[in-house]
Amino acid sequence: MTDLEQVEIQIDMANKLRKLRDNCVKLTASEPWKDVIDTGYFKEEAARLVMAKSSNLNAEQMELIDRMQYGVGALANFIESVMRRGAEMDQALNEHEETREEILAEEVKV
Repeated sequence: MTDLEQVEIQIDMANKLRKLRDNCVKLTASEPWKDVIDTGYFKEEAARLVMAKSSNLNAEQMELIDRMQYGVGALANFIESVMRRGAEMDQALNEHEETREEILAEEVKV
């Protein structure tokens, strides 16, 4: 694989991650997301699960509650990760495009 092909792959990946971030921004800004996920899941369901932990549950039920709580955190972490990686790709994309231009300029000289 040539250096140019490697850079093209990096540019493609950066664009995919940026698109994922942009879609995530649109999704999380929507009223349905705010109603269902922010309010219904992150707040109300999380509070319900915390309250359920204080109930008289058996070990199997407690384990299920624990897994459900981890799910709330996992979704929040995933959204945060998508946003962070997309932001990182903004800078990386500029660097990859500069590298591609340098490689192309070198090929023209040869």
